[in-house]
Amino acid sequence: MHRTARLRTSLLSLAVALAATLTGAVTAAAPAGAAPAAATDAGPVVVHLTGMGSGPQNIAAAAAQDHLRRQAAELGFAGSQCRVTEGPIFQYVTANYYNAMIKATCSGDPAVTTPTRSLNRLIGPNGEHISTVWNVPPGYHVEGSLGQLYTTPHEGAVPLYHCVVRRDNFLSGDVNCEGQTYVSRLGWFYPGQPAGVGSAPLMRCMVGKQREFFESNATNCEGQTSGGQLGWIFTG
Repeated sequence: MHRTARLRTSLLSLAVALAATLTGAVTAAAPAGAAPAAATDAGPVVVHLTGMGSGPQNIAAAAAQDHLRRQAAELGFAGSQCRVTEGPIFQYVTANYYNAMIKATCSGDPAVTTPTRSLNRLIGPNGEHISTVWNVPPGYHVEGSLGQLYTTPHEGAVPLYHCVVRRDNFLSGDVNCEGQTYVSRLGWFYPGQPAGVGSAPLMRCMVGKQREFFESNATNCEGQTSGGQLGWIFTG
């Protein structure tokens, strides 16, 4: 009983220290001199991160924390913009060896370190598509780039958002996600074809009997069903 109580106390202290360390360390790791994007009247960026680590419990938790901190810093988030939402969760492997997982949500306007980000189309294990400029969720891999989104407001461009309906991911130029669930702001794209700028169509497409959404540069939706053109994406 005393050993169990000590373990619970240890894990509680670890979780408290983890939240404090994440807040301070991510702030220190953010790129110096970078300013947040101006996003007047635009919805916030919301990114869900998962940190993973392995080893003895304290080492596994520290490794997962470091993994989480590095991801947040790479995306330009300050520690004050991130909060731990779950973990550390330990999976026993063998002897004194564990896998650890920590989840966090970062929201607001990340520091801008580049004028554009690649809008990548991802595919998951069940064929579900996500198009995002942010992190690749566990189990997904990149199919390819659809073009570039501006990271700050740009002349002639409007915000593009990641939304969800019935657990199906789709993109929209509407901050209200056309009455569906808001996930995150991705960046800025063109509602109409820009003059003198390299661009490609950004199409909303659907595949299969369930009409699962995906995005494409092909006006014929790669032989699938078209849901209409969202706009034009910068290609350089």
